[in-house]
Amino acid sequence: MAVRRSVLVALALYQSYMGLAETSGNPTHYGDPKTGCEADEQAVRVQGLAGDFCSPKCSSSGSCPSDVPQGDTAAPMCALRTTTGDKYCALKCQADSDCGTGACHKIMGIGLCTYSAAALISNVPALTAEVDVSTNPTHYGDPKTGCEADEQAVRVQGLAGDFCSPKC
Repeated sequence: MAVRRSVLVALALYQSYMGLAETSGNPTHYGDPKTGCEADEQAVRVQGLAGDFCSPKCSSSGSCPSDVPQGDTAAPMCALRTTTGDKYCALKCQADSDCGTGACHKIMGIGLCTYSAAALISNVPALTAEVDVSTNPTHYGDPKTGCEADEQAVRVQGLAGDFCSPKC
């Protein structure tokens, strides 16, 4: 079962605020909006997180484009949903090193790769959205919903149940 957590997301065509064309110098999806987003992306700002990023809509099957900026190791994920029901992709990360030239910022246990936002972005209104996560958003969760990449499902002899645990 997916965990759903509410966050605020600004999905806006603020390319017009920044004077950017629809296509860009970004050769892949999930790039820095300062250099423009791909034709099928929106510049996105998640309220409560520093920065912004380019985000394509999720496909009808919930998949996301797999082309990521050079140096990124974060995984594309259909992670954002607006109040109107539109779903958008983001790069889920664990650490800054997952995000190439961006940074990994966490909100409610979920890490997303972002880039330093332009000053004009703060004027863009935010829309309510949910973050859909198919695994536990934090360590020590229930293995039934999946463990983090650096964890294993653990069962302690003599105790009922199990849990996700990272190495010490």
